[in-house]
Amino acid sequence: MRRTLLVLTGSAVLAGCGASAHRDSTSAITTKASVQTAPSAEARLEHGVREAINQDHALSVQALWTNMVPSNHSATAGPQLEALRQSVAQRRAQGVRVKLLEEQFRIAAIHLEPSYSTASATVTDHERVQPTYANGRPRGKAVTLNEQVRLELRRVGGTRFVVWKVTAS
Repeated sequence: MRRTLLVLTGSAVLAGCGASAHRDSTSAITTKASVQTAPSAEARLEHGVREAINQDHALSVQALWTNMVPSNHSATAGPQLEALRQSVAQRRAQGVRVKLLEEQFRIAAIHLEPSYSTASATVTDHERVQPTYANGRPRGKAVTLNEQVRLELRRVGGTRFVVWKVTAS
């Protein structure tokens, strides 16, 4: 669009200059077109990994507060989903909910396997949480946690990944 506008503007300027004394001189208009290349396949896959990690993290935070895990989640599967469900069941049985007060969540590193069928990532999460009773009333003091975990992800189609397993680093 911008390039078309520049060409049309340049053409209008040249057309207005037709009455000049030097009709045999020619003018050329040069424009710099920014060439945007499509993201590489690896970049698209890495974006898929980041999306899965962020969605899994959002699910984990939601599960801490609500003590519920949706039956079908698009970014978490396998052993990680089972571990999350067990954790939720345990907290629910104890009548504990966890409220996130502060957080600094960061994806420290992503590594795509050469086959592009799996990936791994290192995540750091510095957070301050408040354990509460089921009604939301505080239960003790807030706790500060500094976690660093390794995520294993599996590709499930296209550029989509799911968090498959989480282990402490």
